[in-house]
Amino acid sequence: MAEVIRMIQISDIHLFGNQEKLLLGVKTQESFQATINSLKKKINKIDLMVLSGDLSQDGSIMAYEYLADELKSFGIPIYWIAGNHDDMDMMKQVYPRESMTNQKQIILKKWQIILLNSQKPKAVEGYLTASELQYLRQCLHSYPNHHTIIFFHHHPVSVGCGWLEPIGLQNATEFWEMIAPYPQIKGVFFGHVHQEFAQTIGNIPCYSAPSTCFQFKPKQVSFALEKIPPGYRWIELHANGCLKTAVERAPQYIGTFDVNAKGY
Repeated sequence: MAEVIRMIQISDIHLFGNQEKLLLGVKTQESFQATINSLKKKINKIDLMVLSGDLSQDGSIMAYEYLADELKSFGIPIYWIAGNHDDMDMMKQVYPRESMTNQKQIILKKWQIILLNSQKPKAVEGYLTASELQYLRQCLHSYPNHHTIIFFHHHPVSVGCGWLEPIGLQNATEFWEMIAPYPQIKGVFFGHVHQEFAQTIGNIPCYSAPSTCFQFKPKQVSFALEKIPPGYRWIELHANGCLKTAVERAPQYIGTFDVNAKGY
């Protein structure tokens, strides 16, 4: 693999088994396709892709199969984690499929990518269980000289939206305390918040990805949507430990929504 690893984070796709179904006025299959088409036009070289949760809204086999079939044309490894809307049992039944793999520790020449499950059963908020934290610790100990990035679905920091505060990672303090002794960690990436966000905690940058459907309006006390296009995050991992990343969006907003919507 090249000295620079180029990867894509796609998040909060919210697909249905019925591809015509709308979510807050957005046909999620259509907005996902627009995002993918934009990605193909803007970025030529991709080594791998991470789907950071809420792949499906209804947890259906058809939604998960459709996703794998649509992404196979990239011809690259595609890794996934579950979000609060996902059906973990169904995902494990469908995957691996095409280029979608269930691997959660990716070892590259100079880098390690660790995928964690922050899904809390039957809850919107997230939690990293003792076994997930132990798995993280084992991965970090196993490759101490590899630069490392970590993915999970729920936000481990405040993103400045009052209504999102209670539904983030519930044991974020425990997570940050656990990873503090590991200087090889170069970034933490998450989804769930349907908006672009970046903040450094200690020496570790944190990044969210926008949704491929509708976007949450930043810095709001109550649920609110923002009329901007769906998007994805690109990430470059350099051999010297340098990490570069930014968000790209599709050319236009897909669908309409109720400006008075209170949730979904």
